[in-house]
Amino acid sequence: MRSTRCFSKTLTTATPRETAVLLLIAFALLARVTEAGPRYSSRIVETKTGAIRGIILELNSKRLEPVEVFRGVPYAAPPVGDLRYRPPVPPLVWTGTRLADTFGAVCPQRYPDISNRSAALLSMPRGRYQHLKRLIPLLANQSEDCLFLNIYVPGSGNRGLEAPYAVMVYIHGESYEWNSGNPYDGSVLASYGHVIVITLNFRLGVLGFLRTRPGPDREGVAGANLGLRDILAALQWLRHNIAAFGGDPSRVTVLGHDTGAALVNLLLISSAAKGLFHRVVMLSGSVLSPWAVVQQPDTLRRTVAEQMGCHTADDEDSAPCLRTKPLSALLDVQFEPPRFLPRFGPSILSDADTSEPTLAMEHDNEAFITCELMLGTTTTESYLDFNAADIQYGFEEDQRNRVLRTYIRNAYVYHLNEIFSTVRNEYTDWDKPIQHPINIRDSTMEALSDGHTVSPLVRVGYLHARRGAKTYFFHFGYQTKESDYPQRLGSVRGEDVTYILGLPLVGGQPFFPQNYSRQDVGVAEAVLNFFTNFAKTGDPNEPRVQKTDYGTVKEKMRYRGLNWEAYEIGSQLYLSIALKPKMKSHYRGHKMAVWLNLIPQLHQPGDEDVSMRHHHFHERGEHYYSGVVRPESYTRLPPLLHTVTTTGPRNPSGPPLGRECLPNSTSEEDLMRRSDEDDNEDEAGLLQRLATSHYYSYTAALGVTIGVGCLLLVLNMLIFAGIYYQRDRDRRRHSAPSGSSSSASSEGIPMSHHPQQSQATSGTSSPAPTAHVIKVHEPPPSYTTVAKSPSIPEPPPPPRQSAPQGCVAPSSTPVPPVRSTSATSGGTVKKRVQIQEISV
Repeated sequence: MRSTRCFSKTLTTATPRETAVLLLIAFALLARVTEAGPRYSSRIVETKTGAIRGIILELNSKRLEPVEVFRGVPYAAPPVGDLRYRPPVPPLVWTGTRLADTFGAVCPQRYPDISNRSAALLSMPRGRYQHLKRLIPLLANQSEDCLFLNIYVPGSGNRGLEAPYAVMVYIHGESYEWNSGNPYDGSVLASYGHVIVITLNFRLGVLGFLRTRPGPDREGVAGANLGLRDILAALQWLRHNIAAFGGDPSRVTVLGHDTGAALVNLLLISSAAKGLFHRVVMLSGSVLSPWAVVQQPDTLRRTVAEQMGCHTADDEDSAPCLRTKPLSALLDVQFEPPRFLPRFGPSILSDADTSEPTLAMEHDNEAFITCELMLGTTTTESYLDFNAADIQYGFEEDQRNRVLRTYIRNAYVYHLNEIFSTVRNEYTDWDKPIQHPINIRDSTMEALSDGHTVSPLVRVGYLHARRGAKTYFFHFGYQTKESDYPQRLGSVRGEDVTYILGLPLVGGQPFFPQNYSRQDVGVAEAVLNFFTNFAKTGDPNEPRVQKTDYGTVKEKMRYRGLNWEAYEIGSQLYLSIALKPKMKSHYRGHKMAVWLNLIPQLHQPGDEDVSMRHHHFHERGEHYYSGVVRPESYTRLPPLLHTVTTTGPRNPSGPPLGRECLPNSTSEEDLMRRSDEDDNEDEAGLLQRLATSHYYSYTAALGVTIGVGCLLLVLNMLIFAGIYYQRDRDRRRHSAPSGSSSSASSEGIPMSHHPQQSQATSGTSSPAPTAHVIKVHEPPPSYTTVAKSPSIPEPPPPPRQSAPQGCVAPSSTPVPPVRSTSATSGGTVKKRVQIQEISV
């Protein structure tokens, strides 16, 4: 009261100008106080563990309705103390109403160090550095009590026209060791698409993906893949509670990016996740990528135990010892993984929940084929594999060879020299003997992108589509003009997430502000429509016409003439998302044939008598590689871990694994034979068509083109030779004297009918006997014509046919032209004559 009196007294004694200034200050302070506090929702949601109240967010767009947000909702009990290295347990029940107005803590992690810019750019590109500068401050609040999720609901709640809403669960990527779901704001996606969006945290790194005991996992016993089990617990919580928020538990779509996509792929083939979701979106990753799983989890377990001072036997669980260690010591575990492979990550063992991924997708997994699947990739998936200098200046062929050799040694086991030669030849432009370092950089990035991300993703799509399941594939090729990444490279990994979340519609707020153009907004709207339609109906094209909550009919398809066709093993159609999206077929067809068909055929152990040294690289020095490589292996992989080829997967006992159980009356020999035939028809036929149909079509077209070209060349040569020969004949014919026109008639006379000629010298001639008739014939037309010698009488023409004895038959044929050799010295003229005896 006293302050109010003083303020009123000040106003009465102050001048009008001072009064106006004081009022402005008061209004500013009032507005600041108003903005400081969140606007709480009017409804209270009752969950299985207690009541909860969210907040209302106003979006920076007139076309977007407000969103109701519930932040920091616990879906499991804090994994601390004795619950460290244990599977998640249900959350604790609370009393009263919980205010869900702040994000929960992120899980303990060690994110990249960017404190020294120069040092950071030695290991990452500039665009990556700029992105981490905005992302890492959002990961500062860390705690082992981190199993929270965030819920974004359309502002109309249960009263919306599309309620109950479809649910989209986003699984973050970037790394198995750091990141969180908190930075990925789902407000625009929820408001624009009228869906409920979920983001969540799960345990990472040494706490989430360390296998603490050997052997398969058992229910309730610590083992491995605890981060994956956290995601399962979140999905189970949503199944029981999402209806209270206005969601539809029968329309749940799980969307994963990068490492999150690999985790989603594992959930897709896991029996424990059956019925928890119904559609899947995998962006820039799959479980078939070499970076998706840890290759040697037992070696990693021993390394961590030794650094922590936990001396346990090989068959003993190290979790009890690790629970006693401080968190900082666990996060400071030091070891360098092979390049292109993760330090920590999910491990694959044949247990009750997860079988070998390739076999699970190829054969009996029902959950894999009952879910609709959408797959997506960007242009340059290997952008993060290089540093700033490599991106800016490129590199030479020697460095290219070192990078490819490092990747192949870390990703493959058998016939490394042959695989390296295949990849190098496929991604070398042989038309240019000298290549610019930038071009070498581009081809190397293409090879790595296709090898470790794109081809495994295409293979997952093929395995899903060949069994009749609905599959969609897209390539996100759009890039904004204001991007931090080089335009020459096209879209890079992670750029598609910005448009899927709809951030261009609100200028990237609240965490990643950026200037976006009208074109960027248009592409974002198209992407939002495709993804929300897929979450609602399983078809990205439907529904085309929707009603907003304001009661007006609105066409949500920005590109009305475009119909996104399903991906099939024959057509392999995919959507190219750009400023003007359009359908294409066979994404990077020939390159995919190399990675999906040729290289798996090369990656075979061979006969039993083949030594492992045969498969190793000839180059063994460290200077032949770029980064850490794993030691050379002298033991063969177990059969189930082989890269599956077109001949089909094989059981450790030898015969191929069948797809169906045959009747018991069938003998074992028939069972093996039929199983072999089924696998041969299934794998060799279908996968061959996937990997080589486009290759053969291109080869056939090229062969036809070359054949037609060669035929036209030969035809032109024949025509030219004929014209040349005809002109030569005409020239020689016109150079002959008069009367030479009759030479054509003599040319047609057979050699056996040509008369013989005798030689004569000028000035002397043998008198012709009275009993003979002398006939003189022309020499060959190559001789020049000279004057006839007067000493040689003109013979009569030869008879046409035999005449009666004593008579000379008259000849009706014209006299052939008289030709002779060129005149020689002395006037000697050579003549060839034939004397024919005729009876007198």
